[in-house]
Amino acid sequence: MNFLFVCGWCDEECVVFCPRTAFWGNRFEDPEEFECWSCGGTSTTPYSPWTPAD
Repeated sequence: MNFLFVCGWCDEECVVFCPRTAFWGNRFEDPEEFECWSCGGTSTTPYSPWTPAD
């Protein structure tokens, strides 16, 4: 599932894919860091709850 995270460097919204931890589960495994598509900076993943990307 895709989630929206905000870059810590330029405040741009980034779409990050987080896979499910189990087939029927509602939990997702997040990356420790993600790379911003706009500035190329590396930011840490925020604590949940996360905003799903449409």
